[in-house]
Amino acid sequence: MTERWEYMTFDLAKPKKEIRNLTELGSDGWEAVAMVSSWGIGWRMVHPIVLLKRPIAQAGDATEESSSRARSA
Repeated sequence: MTERWEYMTFDLAKPKKEIRNLTELGSDGWEAVAMVSSWGIGWRMVHPIVLLKRPIAQAGDATEESSSRARSA
């Protein structure tokens, strides 16, 4: 069976304040795989967007899924 992935983006409009949130995502299994610049307006004119991925839990991998839920609760 091939591994399946889920993806998300994380906006680093204020990188110094949001590194803790990015670290928490890493604890939940998310891995940063790319970063791009985004154009906005006002004080958010240019800021990085991080693309993250993590494996989707397989049917027999309930332990990992339950431990992930426990950390986010």
